[in-house]
Amino acid sequence: MKNIDRVYGCIYKKEFLTTVQKNILPESFVMKIWRPFHGIQEKLPLRNIPEFYFMVMQEDYLLDSIIGISDKINLEFKHGFDAVEGNIYVAGVTHPVIRIKIYEKSVLIKEIQKQFADYGFQMSMNRLSIKEKGVIKLKKYFTLKVVKEGIYFDRRTPELAYFRIPHQIEWDLFEDITQRIKVNVALGEFDAAMGAFHFGQKVEYIIRILKLQKSLNNIELIKQDYLTYINKPELLNINVT
Repeated sequence: MKNIDRVYGCIYKKEFLTTVQKNILPESFVMKIWRPFHGIQEKLPLRNIPEFYFMVMQEDYLLDSIIGISDKINLEFKHGFDAVEGNIYVAGVTHPVIRIKIYEKSVLIKEIQKQFADYGFQMSMNRLSIKEKGVIKLKKYFTLKVVKEGIYFDRRTPELAYFRIPHQIEWDLFEDITQRIKVNVALGEFDAAMGAFHFGQKVEYIIRILKLQKSLNNIELIKQDYLTYINKPELLNINVT
């Protein structure tokens, strides 16, 4: 099995978002995910249920710049958070964001906002009231293990796996396929997202799976179902009930 470090890529996910009202910088705009990994959250180990915040910015900031500053802040203040570049499309508007993942519930997003601001990052002061689903795009680096051709396990989060799909698909088709596949109780419960990995000049379109008791066998079964419907989307019109 081959290990691959620092693979640049992106993940797309639709989540229910809410505006954070307390413990943030005055007038700033911060969103968070309400009940991340909905449907399997109660079965996740406590260590794997972080808080996901999105600091809305005045402009896009590059991933390497975000990582560099977050590393400095983590070293100095020992907050233990992860920060990546992103965009959120919600309520008809696209917002540049920095996604903050926090495991320690005692850490306040306001403290992290202030430290980013001290390094010159400019927060949006146009706060909107959001209580609806939005599409999140995150740009980040992945640390992978190649377990089989076109199948990767995440080396940092043991519940995560990724598999290659033959081409990019539309979001609506991805949602329709995911909904159909989840009817198959034999596959067990899982959370899914779309994305892409960049290997040099080559782009691989992927689906990300979060699954407890992940194994190569159950990831291959999920991949097989996705590929069936990606290659023949007309099968979605067949009633399986």
